[in-house]
Amino acid sequence: MAIDQFDGHGFAPLPVHEFDGEYHELVGMAASCSCGWRGTDVSPGMEGKGGYRGPTAHPITSEEGEAERAAEQEWLDEHIADFDGAVVSAALANQIRSVGEQLDVLIEADEPMAALVAIRLSGGYFARQARDAALRASFLDHSWSQIGDALGISKQAAWERYGKSRPERASE
Repeated sequence: MAIDQFDGHGFAPLPVHEFDGEYHELVGMAASCSCGWRGTDVSPGMEGKGGYRGPTAHPITSEEGEAERAAEQEWLDEHIADFDGAVVSAALANQIRSVGEQLDVLIEADEPMAALVAIRLSGGYFARQARDAALRASFLDHSWSQIGDALGISKQAAWERYGKSRPERASE
């Protein structure tokens, strides 16, 4: 079964046991999240100790994986839904971070014009890197016309957006 993962949140099925005085028997699955959230099926203070409350846990049935699927659905409905669409998949979050890191590498390698073109291709979603790349390009004596062209905007728009905030060079 593919387990959903979101940035900072991963479903983790929590086995629920019942102790009959001699043996611990797996009787259900409860929902939990990598962020620390626990489903309603675990008794307070009993996490990791088999905090079974009875029929409210997702009971183990003859169908393999049914209890885990029910616990995962609870996690989605009761925890992830609380974020009202404000979570992204872990894979997407990692890809976005990777692009940002690659843009930083270009900027630090004195290739800000390549970073600016990549940012333009992205639709301008990397505002901090756009600012940093524009300022670095200006520092490296690229004209505001060149910077604007790389971003797909006029030289005046590039200077208005990024040049006004350019720190002055130290007096030599």
